[in-house]
Amino acid sequence: MSDTYDRLAQLLTAKFDVPAQAIGPEATLHDLGLDSLAVVELFVHVDQEWNIPVDEDEAEPEQTVHQVAAYVDACAVRQGPRTI
Repeated sequence: MSDTYDRLAQLLTAKFDVPAQAIGPEATLHDLGLDSLAVVELFVHVDQEWNIPVDEDEAEPEQTVHQVAAYVDACAVRQGPRTI
């Protein structure tokens, strides 16, 4: 899996108490026990973790972990390279 996927899985485990063995690419956020409010909170954490703007309106419980990781990667690409 990608670095983004691995970091997302760690975030789900650390912040939402999702058991690591439950996380898989095709598991939906709903399957992992996240309701709509928790999914929005996840996107807030993603924004902070990756320091990229994400659209919380895109947050849907039926998204898979793989889809969220791909979305984060797409947001990072749109942002472009970071400058210090």
